[in-house]
Amino acid sequence: MPSKIYIASKFVNVILFTCVASSILMLSGCGGKEVSAITPHIAKIQESFIEPAKTRLENTYPITMPVDGRIGRIDLQPGDRVRAGQVLVNFDRVPLEKTVQEARATVSSLKAEIVVKKYHDIERTAMVEANATIKAAEEALNASSEQVAAEQARMERAQKELRRMKALAKGQAIPQSKLDDTTLLAETSLIELRRQEFYKAALKAIIVAVELGPKYINRYLDRKELELNVLTFRLEQAKAALARAEYQLKLARVVSPIDGVVLQRFELGDSALPAGKPLLTLGNLIEMEAVADVLTQDALKLAPGSKVALQSSISRAPLHGHVKRIDPAGFTKLSSLGVEQQRVHVIVALDSKQEGLGVGYRVQARFFTGSKPQALIVPRFSVMQAPDRSYYVYKILDGRLKKASV
Repeated sequence: MPSKIYIASKFVNVILFTCVASSILMLSGCGGKEVSAITPHIAKIQESFIEPAKTRLENTYPITMPVDGRIGRIDLQPGDRVRAGQVLVNFDRVPLEKTVQEARATVSSLKAEIVVKKYHDIERTAMVEANATIKAAEEALNASSEQVAAEQARMERAQKELRRMKALAKGQAIPQSKLDDTTLLAETSLIELRRQEFYKAALKAIIVAVELGPKYINRYLDRKELELNVLTFRLEQAKAALARAEYQLKLARVVSPIDGVVLQRFELGDSALPAGKPLLTLGNLIEMEAVADVLTQDALKLAPGSKVALQSSISRAPLHGHVKRIDPAGFTKLSSLGVEQQRVHVIVALDSKQEGLGVGYRVQARFFTGSKPQALIVPRFSVMQAPDRSYYVYKILDGRLKKASV
């Protein structure tokens, strides 16, 4: 039965029972206890239910080790106030600074190598010289071919003349000396032909060798291009390593993200710690709120903005608040009697503050689900329930008790 109940009609006097009993016990004095009469009155009535709740902060800010490294001693204590941008931890930045310097040196070195690999003036000059040499050799080969042809004709005339002189010598028409001179001239022309043919063959070999020069130069340029691609890839890797080192150096400056207080301290510092190790938890007490586990059937009576009164043990005056949010998903929770109950988190925003109320404190939350400004008020012990689940009271009329439904 609710703590207060609306009464539909007015009565002059209503019997107030101090124990739950039937009408027979009432007439007999309810086991010896006194029975008194009250007069109903008009007043405001509110419907509510109470659930335990716990205070928390809307946002908390965990401070962890940003990167592997060594930090100094942490002097901050829980409850100390901090400002946004305040340095919370003294980080040993020397190893990170050295890493940045090494990464920058690597980037500069690779850039210099790329500049060297892109310099092709020597190869271009060598290519021009090789092509000019090939052209000159080809012209010399053409001239040598013409010289060989001329020597071939001279040698053939000398051989013809030698055959004629030999025929004349057989008839003793010419002296022997004339034949000897012709023979020497024929042999000389043959030797000159062979010399010119050798020179032509040598020029052909030179041209073959010289023609390899541009091929070698092109292959060398192709190799430089491949090396340039490798250097470019290594430069991108070095730039990425530099960016990572600079980012880690930037992270090594551990500062407060908010104006607030230290809620927890996990490490004393002055030691080497891995990245991600919790150091501190910060929060702003202005963002205090409460969360209660409410039965789902009661949560259906609530809505964002519903009024809530929070009672703590540190003050008799309640804190005023309102429902901020009702979580969309419920959960199963065992009651103190081991009964499974479906509950849901209800977040309460505080409209007023209370000095000394901290995070994680237990409070009693009274949720108001309805009210009536003009209601007839009677004590709930004077309202009884019939077997058919209807409600009734006893009123006094002409000195007699009369049962009246309500």
